[in-house]
Amino acid sequence: MSRPLRADAAANLEKILDAAEAVFDEHGPAVSIELVAKRAGVGLGTVYRRFADKQALLSALVERLLVQAVEVADRHAGTPDGLVTYLFEVGALLARHSGSVARMWSDEQVADLVERSRTTQAALVAQARQHGVVRSDLTPEDVAVALWSLGGVLDITRGTTVDAWRRHLELVVAGWTNTAAHLGHPPLTDAQMREVIRHSPSAAQR
Repeated sequence: MSRPLRADAAANLEKILDAAEAVFDEHGPAVSIELVAKRAGVGLGTVYRRFADKQALLSALVERLLVQAVEVADRHAGTPDGLVTYLFEVGALLARHSGSVARMWSDEQVADLVERSRTTQAALVAQARQHGVVRSDLTPEDVAVALWSLGGVLDITRGTTVDAWRRHLELVVAGWTNTAAHLGHPPLTDAQMREVIRHSPSAAQR
């Protein structure tokens, strides 16, 4: 059983994580860990005492982000419009931490959280379909694809004041709630979703 961190060590950890989020959001994950230490106001050795390398630091940020995303889904469970509210709240969350978004689905260290996220999304979809809020053929995989596409919007608009992701999600939701529109292509299956996650670019390829 691991011992709780001393107050000063816990404070340093939070400073490092907050600084890493800011640095990676501004410059992308390719930036050096030295810049993270400088932004946090701690020595480089302090960072390396907590994280073996930059990949470990990025994994910690992804874990924190996914935990927050799951908490958003849990908060809206059981409400008819919970799925739509969840989508926009998670969109705002990802927009604030865009430097970690690309790794959310492929980081092996958070595989359990990815599964938890998919489970909560499925519950929100089932609730929305039950109340007739969305089209009856909407699937949890459709939600995941929408969030993947959001990641692309956030990546291309990084470093600007453009809020294009909100418009993008509004159009996505408009499609979800249009029950009369015919769709010519089927949604991804669970097996296909797992294949996409398994073959998504690894941290070493980015």
